[in-house]
Amino acid sequence: MKKNQHRYGLYVEIAKDKNELRYMITDNGIPVQDACLWLDLISINSYLTGERYAYILLRYFRFLRANRMNYREVVNKRVVEEYIKDLLGIGEKIINIEGQLTFTALSTHITVLKAFYHWLEDEQKVSTNPVLLGSKRVKQVPLVNTKLLYGQIWQFDIEETILSRVTYRRKRNHLKWYSEKEISAIRDELPTLRDEIIFAISVETGMRIGEILGLKLDHFDPFEQTLVIVKQTNIENRAQAKTNERTLHIYQSLSEMIQAYISTDRQTADLFYSKYLFLNSQGPHKGQPLRSRNFLRILKNAGYRAGLKKEELRTHSGRSTRAQQLVELMREKPELGITKTFIEEELGWKSVKSIKTYEKGYSSRQKRKILERIYPIILEGKNHSLEEGEN
Repeated sequence: MKKNQHRYGLYVEIAKDKNELRYMITDNGIPVQDACLWLDLISINSYLTGERYAYILLRYFRFLRANRMNYREVVNKRVVEEYIKDLLGIGEKIINIEGQLTFTALSTHITVLKAFYHWLEDEQKVSTNPVLLGSKRVKQVPLVNTKLLYGQIWQFDIEETILSRVTYRRKRNHLKWYSEKEISAIRDELPTLRDEIIFAISVETGMRIGEILGLKLDHFDPFEQTLVIVKQTNIENRAQAKTNERTLHIYQSLSEMIQAYISTDRQTADLFYSKYLFLNSQGPHKGQPLRSRNFLRILKNAGYRAGLKKEELRTHSGRSTRAQQLVELMREKPELGITKTFIEEELGWKSVKSIKTYEKGYSSRQKRKILERIYPIILEGKNHSLEEGEN
């Protein structure tokens, strides 16, 4: 069977132009106009979102093609249920069976369909006329009587369908933040100075992995000992800053490590006079900027050697560790002058709500510490009472 026959001729293709990146869905090499225009729109703020949505929409288009349907021709909610069953890999069996996706992942697929059909409706490429009022959608009389899935998709609630009896795959448990012992153990197992620096930047500044791998040489100032986070479209490794642009002051020890890397390992790896700070040091991609999935693999292997579970490790844990550390210091050591505003600016948060998660974590840890302090006192009181009883 030919490749195009197996995939129904539908593929995600990438178009690059200087520092611009576009994701397209093509049908036998011809762009699907509606899909491409929509992907351009949702990629404005993040082409990583565009990439993720493109592959989700491609999966839906291939399902429809396999069933000889077009996205504009779907007429009822049953098509969505059949698509979900296909995603779960459960065929006609929907009772007490474990699917292949988590509930969250499944919801994401539905969310993408909702957004796509919402856009089609707004562009009058399909016609029904629900109007968005706050979080509610109120249906009005359709402009044209054509077939449309949008209404059914928007109202589609997984919990209310027969698919609610499916046992979804358990959501992965990720390591939320590292202990000091875990940080030390992982650093000891990282294979190169480059990898140790990336990990150290993560836990010492709270930068996202996309922000770290998007760093250029001129974003590092060894004299001021700072790193500058700049929002740029880095098509070479698709690293992207999602938070606010900012300048972060780093410890002298980290600054010295970066300087050592630039003058040694990086100099050897820099085959193409790259502007990126972190480069691949070996293999067919030597000299090209490091990608996040490559560092995740390195991190997981180092964590495994350090005694942690690979499936629990993620690049975001370093950022979470820094946030939790700052919140705890703010509460326990007010003399340091750490404020909520300082934490928000340090981590580039756009909303004050972001800190609440870490404040809850702080409260939980404090409760545990209080219990640990109370227990010896209570135990001592019980022993004292027993001694008095014996006397």
